[in-house]
Amino acid sequence: MNNLNLYAKIEPMIGFYEEYDKLYVKYLKELQTIEFDTLLDVGCGNGKFLQTLFSCEAKGIDISEEMVAICQEKNLDVSCKSIEEVDEKFDVVTAIADVLNYLDKDGLKSFLSSVERILNKGGYFLFDINTLYGFSEVADGVMVSEDDSGFLSVSAEYFEEELYSDFTYFEKEESCYKKHSWQIVQHYHDEKEILKSTSLKLVKTVDINLFSDDEADKKVYILQKV
Repeated sequence: MNNLNLYAKIEPMIGFYEEYDKLYVKYLKELQTIEFDTLLDVGCGNGKFLQTLFSCEAKGIDISEEMVAICQEKNLDVSCKSIEEVDEKFDVVTAIADVLNYLDKDGLKSFLSSVERILNKGGYFLFDINTLYGFSEVADGVMVSEDDSGFLSVSAEYFEEELYSDFTYFEKEESCYKKHSWQIVQHYHDEKEILKSTSLKLVKTVDINLFSDDEADKKVYILQKV
């Protein structure tokens, strides 16, 4: 089982569903100010955000086969592909819950180029990224979780604009535990870097406190293809 499908399996153990529901509300509030007919959610995960969209033609893509299967069980229009493989055009593209933080600087430029390609003229790109505070003060640390499926430990360390998260999952089998270990790296991107990497124009940003009451740990960006 690859790491993406493993993550889909342990996602309920990580939780954060309540926090991400709050994030979806923020997106829906911003979308209410935009006129659009079609939307693509990139990295749609389990499809929960897509399920909130009723007034448009909404599709999703994800590179995890496991996540796509979950979405298709919900009768959502979701495909297993990367954004580079998309050949349709949309009025709105979204990338929710750290999607761009998983990209290094070259990957960020390539991703934004693909967004420009698939957006209709006048279309909008909405995404969120972790702030420096979100990485260095909120995400950095250790968490453990256990349920009927097994035991999970996540150790995260922020160093030189990268967050290294080491996952160890002991999966329950009939008479023993099967150990899975993998690492995920996320990258910090500041606003100047993002805007230098695209010809999309900044419309607004929204600071969000999902996991902290002290400072914003996420920022939502709204860019437009003009």
